[in-house]
Amino acid sequence: MELLAEVVSKDKDAPVIVLFGGSPIRRHDVIKIVSCIGDVTIYGTLSEAEGINKLRTLSKIDIVLIGGAYNNEQRKRIRAYVAHNLPNVKITEPGVHYPYSDYNIQENIKTMTK
Repeated sequence: MELLAEVVSKDKDAPVIVLFGGSPIRRHDVIKIVSCIGDVTIYGTLSEAEGINKLRTLSKIDIVLIGGAYNNEQRKRIRAYVAHNLPNVKITEPGVHYPYSDYNIQENIKTMTK
């Protein structure tokens, strides 16, 4: 089985999510969980640097999801980058904003994309 790194919607108006992940297997799992909510585009990254680079290159971003593998300093830098450069982008942090679970991640993203 090939691990997912992204799911890209054919609908250019679909919500765009950038996932800051830490593990290829968990990235795959979260992409599957999130893509089940409906028509979304999700790009999974595996490091802070890769994620920030992805944020710099995309023309549309609606949500940044910071995964559980990130420490407080990394989270602060990612939040600061988003606040300074992408002020209309929402941030969600499973394990920080709400209890970490697949169900809670899916429900939170559903709420944020409505």
